[in-house]
Amino acid sequence: MYNEQVKITESPRDAQQGLPFTIPVETRVAYINELMLAGFDVIDFGSFVSPKAVPQMVHSNDVLERIDKSQSNTQLLAIVGNTRGAEEACASAQLDIVGFPYSISNTFLEKNINSSIIKVDETAAAIGKICSDQQKAYRVFVSMAFGNPYGDNWNIALVKDCVEKLAGNGVQTITLSDTIGLATATSIREIFETIMPLYPGIEIGLHIHTQHHNWREKIDAAWKAGCRSYDGVINGIGGCPMTGYELLGNLNTLDLLSYLQEEHIPHRLDDVLIKDIASRYGTFGSSENHQI
Repeated sequence: MYNEQVKITESPRDAQQGLPFTIPVETRVAYINELMLAGFDVIDFGSFVSPKAVPQMVHSNDVLERIDKSQSNTQLLAIVGNTRGAEEACASAQLDIVGFPYSISNTFLEKNINSSIIKVDETAAAIGKICSDQQKAYRVFVSMAFGNPYGDNWNIALVKDCVEKLAGNGVQTITLSDTIGLATATSIREIFETIMPLYPGIEIGLHIHTQHHNWREKIDAAWKAGCRSYDGVINGIGGCPMTGYELLGNLNTLDLLSYLQEEHIPHRLDDVLIKDIASRYGTFGSSENHQI
């Protein structure tokens, strides 16, 4: 029987990285400082990657150093694409978690971090060692975990083998990611029911890009299959700009919050504050709302 403790990651990084403009550092800091008071377990605030690849995440180090952690126990996560990024991220005492975008898709690895199936295991292991040496937590995101649009091989056995490999290398937090909205309630249930019982000591989470009409059935399938860690974005903004496909929104944190409340699942989110933030900031770039 799985416990009822849910872990929520809010990801302004995933929201902002696909925008057609760059948000000023001061505004990014102000927004994240509000999120720090909302009860999230983790905030995926930014990334230490090439500004040419993701210009929206430029100056992430400046953002990180100005986040106020004094009134919150929320942890801060940054995405890195290589060992240089990991070393830069780990140099900050402010950072708690390093995230790495692994994948079972060779095509997506090339698009996303200029890597390959052959190279990614070596990079993942090297980043894990850097995190261990610097006493930072390490979280691996497995992109294209629910299907592959590029013609690369994909099946549940490959996902299982990937998790087994990462777990065998000491990774304790693994997030299965649906990068372009291919997941269905059925595939989510089958994958989590296959993997969760095999790794009771590892946190296996869900990060999905989804349309509004079918988010609930997906979250319900994941919860009933034992998943207790979820990523979301307030107002459902964003998506990965590296896919080569039309961007889908992220799981809306407000929808996730409504699911938890409807199912009487305990959480520590401040729903009043989150709804206030959602109302005041609206959709990024909208002329009808404050921009961040």
